[in-house]
Amino acid sequence: MRMLAAVTIGLSLLPLAACGFTPVYGGQTGAAFANSGPISINEIVAFSSRGGSSPGRTGHFLRQELVRTVGQGVPGFTAGNLDVKLDQQIRRLAFAPDQAASRSDYTGEAVWTLYGADGSILGTGTVQERASFNFGDAAYGDLAAQTAAQERLATLLARAIRSQMILAGGKVVDPKTGKPVVPATTPTP
Repeated sequence: MRMLAAVTIGLSLLPLAACGFTPVYGGQTGAAFANSGPISINEIVAFSSRGGSSPGRTGHFLRQELVRTVGQGVPGFTAGNLDVKLDQQIRRLAFAPDQAASRSDYTGEAVWTLYGADGSILGTGTVQERASFNFGDAAYGDLAAQTAAQERLATLLARAIRSQMILAGGKVVDPKTGKPVVPATTPTP
């Protein structure tokens, strides 16, 4: 009887697989979705003057936000490959009477470079943002506050990168350095 039920369920789901059925929350993850637009977003890489660190949760949130806001295109760039290096740290701002931190900032600096298909640099820039959070009184409340601050920081960095990319879209840059080329001016008689 159980075998008959399993076969019946399996056969009833077969037409769904044939019609291209995908789960509501599936099918839009991974490298294929991240690079489905004209601008592909590489994995976020960590850099730090204090030593190597992982881009971690903030890097993950930043890449997701860049895929959503930049991956489908930016005015001035028909296509490209975006590299982002992220440096982040926590700065303690306020202390409780027992000298425990009660308010902190997540600060982040992202250096972005947009490459063309031939490897030339189409644009480059650096953005800095910060997101504050309080330590909660509830158990594990500080973890939720830190996660929310990391998401906010990633969103702010992605918006700043997109804004800089829009501004860079109309400029002529040196394809080796990414620095804007200043046209030579001729003296007026």
